[in-house]
Amino acid sequence: MKSHRMYPVLAVLFALLSTSVLGAPRVSTESGKQTLAVLELYTSEGCSSCPPAEKYLKDLSTTLGKDKQFIPLAFHVDYWDYIGWEDPFAHVDFSNRQRHIAQRNELRAIYTPQFVLYGKDFKAYKNIPEAITVINDMNPAADLSVSASLDSPQQLTTEIILKSINATSIPHTDMRIFITENNLVSNIQDGENAGLEIQHDYVVRHMTAPFAIEADTKKRQPLSHTIQLDPQWKLTDLNLVVFLQNRQNGVTLQAVNLPLKELSQ
Repeated sequence: MKSHRMYPVLAVLFALLSTSVLGAPRVSTESGKQTLAVLELYTSEGCSSCPPAEKYLKDLSTTLGKDKQFIPLAFHVDYWDYIGWEDPFAHVDFSNRQRHIAQRNELRAIYTPQFVLYGKDFKAYKNIPEAITVINDMNPAADLSVSASLDSPQQLTTEIILKSINATSIPHTDMRIFITENNLVSNIQDGENAGLEIQHDYVVRHMTAPFAIEADTKKRQPLSHTIQLDPQWKLTDLNLVVFLQNRQNGVTLQAVNLPLKELSQ
């Protein structure tokens, strides 16, 4: 005859088994047959010509169509804060990233708004759609698999698998991870945009330091990285962006955009 004391033990084991099977909520995606373009915008709430550039970026996302694939990133810089309005989304690391791009492109100064595509300073807005098409038509130099799970309300764990990469690209390639947020609104009280309500999308909220790529495929392991989410960020509007970039010329080998809204369900 079985002891009744076994039932509580079995219940605990079943609960543990269920947890390990179900796990934390997870979303995932893979890079496709196209090379995704990464379009960077350097902007500031203290710059009067930046709101039209941000609107252009948002409109571009809706007008290009599904056949043109690109990932928009809006980096808010901090060097305009002194003129009367402190941009709440700005960070010195974003300004430094722009300075590095300027050095690489041999520019005499940094400026806003600035579009950067395929690592290059891109002043000709009207040519951006055509340039994105050219990038999309390139054979991808890498293949990525990206997943994310929410282990707690503010802890996001990402896992990135580099399934393949062009061997000649490895010595000069880094991997970057970003968190972006959409549907942000600011009421500007001072500076060049005083009195305006500005809507922001694709705002970079988090940027990691670059991760080097292991040349030996046998030693290459999935990259697991934990990101602490700010409680003020809206999970339904967050995206996880991962891309591989040549550190010498800024060329993007491949990129992935993973919306995180399903983790909020």
